[in-house]
Amino acid sequence: MRWMGITAALGLCAFGAQAQIGISDRSGEDTLACLQRPATPKYPDEALETRTSGFYRLELRFTDAKRAPEVKFLFSAGSEALRDAAEDYARKFRLPCLKAEHTLALLQEIRFRAVSDGDVSAAAPLNLPEAVDRRLDACLRTPPDSLRLNEPMQLQSFKRDLKNGNLVVALSFNAPDKPPEIRVLYDSLNRRHRDDVLSYVEEYRVPCMQAGQRYTMQQTFRVGFDNNRRFAFKDVGIVKFLGMVKNVDARPVHFELDTMGCPFRLSFVLGRPAVRNGVYENGTPNPNRLAFMAWLEELELALTKEQFENLLDAELLIDVPCGTIKLG
Repeated sequence: MRWMGITAALGLCAFGAQAQIGISDRSGEDTLACLQRPATPKYPDEALETRTSGFYRLELRFTDAKRAPEVKFLFSAGSEALRDAAEDYARKFRLPCLKAEHTLALLQEIRFRAVSDGDVSAAAPLNLPEAVDRRLDACLRTPPDSLRLNEPMQLQSFKRDLKNGNLVVALSFNAPDKPPEIRVLYDSLNRRHRDDVLSYVEEYRVPCMQAGQRYTMQQTFRVGFDNNRRFAFKDVGIVKFLGMVKNVDARPVHFELDTMGCPFRLSFVLGRPAVRNGVYENGTPNPNRLAFMAWLEELELALTKEQFENLLDAELLIDVPCGTIKLG
């Protein structure tokens, strides 16, 4: 990946805002704190005798705190005996703190390696949040007038010393005619501009909401000054992308890209270290990519403060080939 600086003449304060994006309810991640996982299964004798390895990716859906989850195989490679062992393992999971009438889904991978006396490993489970109702995205109403930022004389006087800044907010709506609950996720603006933005988003409404619905969205607001440098991403392959990641070996990971419908392309929207990165599929969605995409959401690129402020919420495309990613 290469960075491209773009310089411009000194000018007035410029304002920009990311399109509003509905975000998934991730409260299930807290519920998973009570998840009861069984010990990894014993390697089936039949598979070990024939030196058969296997890899399975399963979706577990919990609908009752006391019952076994519904199990669905997303990917299956190996013998029938190994598949049965993987399914038996998944059905022993329990989620005792799941609230009545709530549903929670998670993704679980399990790998069988026919080495020595057999090696069985299961990755940490991943919460699968419910998809956002995109009809609420379309229903969102913002003020009729565009946001205008105050630019008092003292800002004009010190314009050459001002740095680009960003404000990321999460807005939660509980009623069609009420202002949202506002949570600041990241803030590098001056106080006056921050107050301008917060006053503006208080006017947002979601008039088509039904009783009992909840809708949460995220938006990034940027203030840039023309005397500061600009940076832009260049689209890259996954190997070059990982070369730009800070402490990429910090957590051991093992991804079999061949099981994910490779090759494929992802859109990466920079968020870390301020907020979670956005990672989206280009083309037909494939649930086998979810764990890989969740890992990318947590990565932090090795950027300077200036680069980060310029590139927060910027997008690049990542081409992912077939093969294996094994780190740590």
